[in-house]
Amino acid sequence: MLKIVAGSVIVMLLSVSVYAKDTVFCEILGMQSKRIQCTFFTQSVSFDRNITFYWESPDDAYDYRQRDFTIEAHHQSVYDYRYYYGRAAGVWNVSVKDDTGALLAHTTFELHHDDEFPLK
Repeated sequence: MLKIVAGSVIVMLLSVSVYAKDTVFCEILGMQSKRIQCTFFTQSVSFDRNITFYWESPDDAYDYRQRDFTIEAHHQSVYDYRYYYGRAAGVWNVSVKDDTGALLAHTTFELHHDDEFPLK
């Protein structure tokens, strides 16, 4: 019985990963370096793909960034990061587009200033 349940779970996880939508997920990592890392997850394909991360600051054009990446064939993720210090407080937008400019994924996150995590 345990083998059947474990096999069903593995099949379910594989089917979810095959049909999953492209997504981008952001989080703050590390107590020392305090990086904001955004990871783009996609389906595995048999060819290389070019994508671009767009970081849109809530109020400071100097914080805006665009960075190009290549996802190699059969790979399913790539990440970009920014250091927490020096970033503007507020709601950030992170988008991922392919080389034709089509939007693949988008997310937002909010940075707050406090004593534990000063922004500047």
